[in-house]
Amino acid sequence: MPKIKRLAPVSDMICEALLRLIEAGEKPYHEITIQDVVNEAGVCRNSFYRNYRSMDDVFQKKFMEICGESDPEDMVREGWDYFDVFRAACLQYQKHRRFFQCYYKANPRSYFDTISSRVIVSNTTREVVGLSAEEYYTYACRAWIGIGLTTEWLSRGCDVSAEELTNILRRFVLK
Repeated sequence: MPKIKRLAPVSDMICEALLRLIEAGEKPYHEITIQDVVNEAGVCRNSFYRNYRSMDDVFQKKFMEICGESDPEDMVREGWDYFDVFRAACLQYQKHRRFFQCYYKANPRSYFDTISSRVIVSNTTREVVGLSAEEYYTYACRAWIGIGLTTEWLSRGCDVSAEELTNILRRFVLK
């Protein structure tokens, strides 16, 4: 049988299929099977396991791929402050809104765990260890406010621009 050239990598086809199944809403996420996903993607089960260990792994790998589009260390080197980084994150969220909305709908716990672990490694220019209590809690407030605010913004369909959301955050934090 001749090989058919695919228009997209198998991992993208699998992720796209999972998003379609979640959006269709015919089954809750925890009832969607790997077989459902591979049938929707038009690939074999082995293709799934060559790329992923589990359904949650689909989300986590795509999340890291999206994060790889911007480098927090470059932002720090360029002198970006917290609000610049927040705005950049919002632009990424907006660009990949469908993915983030499906991830949150499918598994809120994994969504928050994945995002918070990324924030911990990228949202500060210095190590969190060794900060004073006040510095640490200031950092924690900024991190959780940012995560909560972007999540709400996504759930509302990104109803204001990333710039506007950043300005709302700036006014709130600087009060």
